[in-house]
Amino acid sequence: MSLRHRLKSMVEEIPPPVGRVVASIPFSLRFGTAYTSMAREVRTLEGAPTARVRDWAYPRLQKIVDHAFHHNVAYRTICQRHRFHPSHLATFAHWQDVPIIDKTILREFELEERSTPARGRLPINTGGTSGSPLAFYVDGQAFAREWAHMHHIWGRAGYHYRDLKLTMRARNIGERLLKYNAVHNEWIVNTYADREAVLGALARLVQRVDIGWIHGYPSIVAEIVTNLAAAEPATTARLRERIKGVLLGSEFTALHYVEPIRRVLGVDTTAWYGHSEMCVLAYEAGENRYVPMHTYGFVEALADGAGAQRLLSTSYWNTAAPFIRYDTGDRITADVENGVVPAFSVTSGRDGDFVLDRKGAPIALTALIFGRHHAAFGKIQHLQVRQSVPGAIELLIVPRDHGRSLDALMQWFDFSNVDIDVKPVLIDAPIRTAGGKIRLLVQ
Repeated sequence: MSLRHRLKSMVEEIPPPVGRVVASIPFSLRFGTAYTSMAREVRTLEGAPTARVRDWAYPRLQKIVDHAFHHNVAYRTICQRHRFHPSHLATFAHWQDVPIIDKTILREFELEERSTPARGRLPINTGGTSGSPLAFYVDGQAFAREWAHMHHIWGRAGYHYRDLKLTMRARNIGERLLKYNAVHNEWIVNTYADREAVLGALARLVQRVDIGWIHGYPSIVAEIVTNLAAAEPATTARLRERIKGVLLGSEFTALHYVEPIRRVLGVDTTAWYGHSEMCVLAYEAGENRYVPMHTYGFVEALADGAGAQRLLSTSYWNTAAPFIRYDTGDRITADVENGVVPAFSVTSGRDGDFVLDRKGAPIALTALIFGRHHAAFGKIQHLQVRQSVPGAIELLIVPRDHGRSLDALMQWFDFSNVDIDVKPVLIDAPIRTAGGKIRLLVQ
């Protein structure tokens, strides 16, 4: 374990009275100039015209391409395959000549071949839940930049780092029901523990502290707050009086999760879109509309020739592992202005979130499930889809009322004019990944 991780683990075990003092230390002091300079850049470029964004991004794109070519074996090999040299990037218009990469291309090389020596670099893994894992490094300043951007996103909703959070993610904290973490001034909920015991612990916590925000996976937050409302109405009322908002990440913010959260707590939710590769980050500005933060990474919408667009992104900053014109695997719809994407919508996800009809044509689940705004969303807790053969899917449903029949539930779905057989299946709990997340498409 690195010194940084050892220190972080020690701080996470500090008891609440001392921890609250530690939590008051500004992030500018914790991370130094890497945080403050990035926060300043974010504020400067926020809402800027696309021409200005392009002019800001171009020299930084030039710099990372040149660095990767001259210091990274894999990237130089990829460029040579495409007969590309950094000197060809004479203007922003030549950006389209830079080779596109993806996980498959990167995995042709050993980890150290696709990595670059960098002081303080940190190992990261991604994609294990999608069946497409990739190991890589991030540079030593990556998390300072990450938090400069995340605090900006949360700050748009009114969050301040001194506000107390209640965090509901798939975090293993052993036998404890709740654990205080001074790093982010948060109480972490043990989402693996018995739900009745967790609700009791939450009731006691909310009565003695003022929770300002809830942060977590949409599916987990929705489940816990709706159960809390039913089991502990007085606690829910106190929470509702004091809470300022809900921060939702890591999963698609489906309406059947978001709506009960807003209804129970009476506050807005804030969501964002990102990847472990740390080359794209965007905040939600309306239902399935994301505004990319081009100070974090440069975002592109690449037409695939079939009427769709693919999301590409480039990290200007990660000198330890180049992600340049990296194909995320997500399909989007976006307008492009001055070569810059001001906003995008996700049509299907990196995990292959589409099914096949009887003719083998792909149908995006975002359209099939969420685009139709099924009335059933108000009557279910969780919904997932599984497909074994083209032309047929299983709807894996966790109902709110376990006494409700499948026939009664299916009356609230609309799959008309879709060339797919739909078989509903009642399950007691959603199927989660090893990391505790709920994927819409169960592989």
